[in-house]
Amino acid sequence: MRNLFSVFIAITCSALLLLSCAKWKDKAPYTDPNLTNPYCNDPNAVNYNWGFPGKPDNTICFYPTDLFAGTYVFVDSVYLLPNIIYVMTQTETLHVSKIDQTRLSITGFCSGGNVLNFHADKTYVATIDTTVGDTVSARGQLLCRTADTVNGTITKDRIVDSLLHISFQVISDTGITNHIGNAKKI
Repeated sequence: MRNLFSVFIAITCSALLLLSCAKWKDKAPYTDPNLTNPYCNDPNAVNYNWGFPGKPDNTICFYPTDLFAGTYVFVDSVYLLPNIIYVMTQTETLHVSKIDQTRLSITGFCSGGNVLNFHADKTYVATIDTTVGDTVSARGQLLCRTADTVNGTITKDRIVDSLLHISFQVISDTGITNHIGNAKKI
């Protein structure tokens, strides 16, 4: 009799529990009138979700290559490796052109008009595309002549909007040189 009573209580509690549960119904969506701040809703943009919460507006988005585009005067200090011997300082005018949202090209390093291609990301850094070389030889991109291979980065200054920091390493038949300097937008 005691077991029968326990079973009856368990069945009754289960039935009450099942009857007391109702399926959740979502409330109708609404737009909060206080959230009027526009923000970029494109995950490829540098300013993705800046100003969130608010109203999505992709017309205010800017992309990694937008940070670099323009004409710059580059003061290039050249050092000979491996002993880091100062060789010279030269000034070059660089033209940075946007190809798409993440790729850009630069002319002005070589008098022959050679183009260097870069990949830019949301961290304000553009890296030279690797187009030649393998794991044994120098990897990078051809520079001014077929004996020169260059690799390195360009970093956009986050404080001074018109400044780029450039660091390249050129491997050639005459040795390895580092090209380090700053470029100011003109």
